[in-house]
Amino acid sequence: MNYYENIVIIDAALDDENVDSAIKRISDTIEGNTGQILRQEKWGRRKLAYMINKHEKGFYLFFVFKAPPTTTKLLEGLYKVYDPVFKYQVIKLRKKEIEVLEESLRAAEAKQKEAVAEVPAEEEKTEG
Repeated sequence: MNYYENIVIIDAALDDENVDSAIKRISDTIEGNTGQILRQEKWGRRKLAYMINKHEKGFYLFFVFKAPPTTTKLLEGLYKVYDPVFKYQVIKLRKKEIEVLEESLRAAEAKQKEAVAEVPAEEEKTEG
C-alpha cells in the first residue's frame, strides 16, 4: 500500500450537510477499496486564486490516506463525475514524507492519550 495526500476543492455554496455528504462519499471510496484514512481536515471556505466554473470561493478538503494504487484511479473517476468537485489533486508521498507523517501521527496520538489521562485525574480531584 502507498501513502497519499489528497486536496479537493468543492462548491462553497453547499451547506454543511452536503459538505459532510461529499466527505462521506470520498471516505467511502477510499475505505471501500481497502484504504485507510489517516488524517481528514476541513480547511473551510476560501477565496480561489482564479474563478472556477464562475465561482470565486471553494470549500477545501484535505485527506491523507494509505491505500492500494487502484484507489487513486477510483477517486479520480469519482471526482470527474461528481458535480460539487471543482478541482482535486492526489499526490503519492515519498519515503521521507511518510516518515515525517508517521512521526506527526504518533505525536498527535500521544497528545490525545495524555489529554484522556488528564480528564479522569481532574474528575477525581473534584469528587474528593
